[in-house]
Amino acid sequence: MKNNRKEDLPFSMRGKSLLGQEMFKVLDKARRLEEEGIHIYHLELGNPRLQPPEEIIDACVSALKSLDVGYTSSAGHPSLRRALTLRYARSGQRAINMENVVISPANVIISQFLDLTCDRGDRVVLFTPAFPSYLAAATHIGLDVVGIALQSENGYDLTEQHIEAAISACPKAVIVNSANNPTGAVYSREILEHLALECHRHGIWLLSDETYGELCFGKMFYSLFPHDYPRLVIMSSFSKIFSIPGFRVGFSISHESVAEKLALSNSTLFSCLSAFAQLGCAAGLQVLDKYSAAIREYFAQRARECSNILNTSGSFRCMPPQSGFYIFLDIGRTGLDDFAFSARLLEEWQTAVTPGRSFGASYATSIRLATCGKYEDVIEGTHRVVRLAQELSV
Repeated sequence: MKNNRKEDLPFSMRGKSLLGQEMFKVLDKARRLEEEGIHIYHLELGNPRLQPPEEIIDACVSALKSLDVGYTSSAGHPSLRRALTLRYARSGQRAINMENVVISPANVIISQFLDLTCDRGDRVVLFTPAFPSYLAAATHIGLDVVGIALQSENGYDLTEQHIEAAISACPKAVIVNSANNPTGAVYSREILEHLALECHRHGIWLLSDETYGELCFGKMFYSLFPHDYPRLVIMSSFSKIFSIPGFRVGFSISHESVAEKLALSNSTLFSCLSAFAQLGCAAGLQVLDKYSAAIREYFAQRARECSNILNTSGSFRCMPPQSGFYIFLDIGRTGLDDFAFSARLLEEWQTAVTPGRSFGASYATSIRLATCGKYEDVIEGTHRVVRLAQELSV
């Protein structure tokens, strides 16, 4: 007979420190309700439900039919690395070659970066609210995490004061995320260059997560790619920009010495990514500019519509995001904290959102809404957030 009782087993310190991502825990609870026949409005995960470019699907199918299902280079398929090299080289900002590019799942890149640059007990600085995987990866490795809290009053923008506080913390590494998840903020060229220069001057590793860079619609996006600092790693993902989160294909651009270590890490952890998924992404790069222009406008309209629902409700005030498809919402006026509000919203209003403390301890009165799901579900789910708030104010 199967014994489902939890055992107090002697896991390692790393095993005990695993946090995971709160939004997947919310998803699991939502799925259990769906198994009972309850319709759930999914606003918890950044899971785009748009049609990917046909070029990606066609290339994947062609690769599968050609039985291109074996191993490929741990650094990534040459076709995809070459396509990325050419795309970035066309900017004219600096020259790179394939040896600078490594293909990995974006979440893995975060762990790899910290694993390769930090030892247990080293300090890493995050600007919060921050993507939960940063905290989860740093905690798993045993790092001292310092969160520099950004303020809602200025749209969660990054300032020189925040950078000064980060450098003063004497970290081994800093992670910056522009365009930002969960706030939708886009940092200026001047402030990002200042951060990169200060990290370079003080010998601090810097990871620039640019996953949502192609999805900016309220402010011009600036990449740190032009800065050729040995301790700078650029990372991004095809998940959001091509609406293929299940492919789990991302990439990093770094100094050749760093890229070599990242490729060795890939070889150690998962050998290599599937060739067909990488070939699909390589084909998608040929139409990225056209596709991204269309979905930027789509997500901009969605952000305006959902923000308008919230801001005209009398219960909330939120600043429309400048990128991506998230709204980071202050629910303090409801009298509930983030976990209590999210739990009631799911149980009573069948709507799944992510509690704010997933993005930093300072955000117990916030939740994140992902507005990239099915249109009807997103709009109805946003209305249900309002209805719970109005119910609580009676």
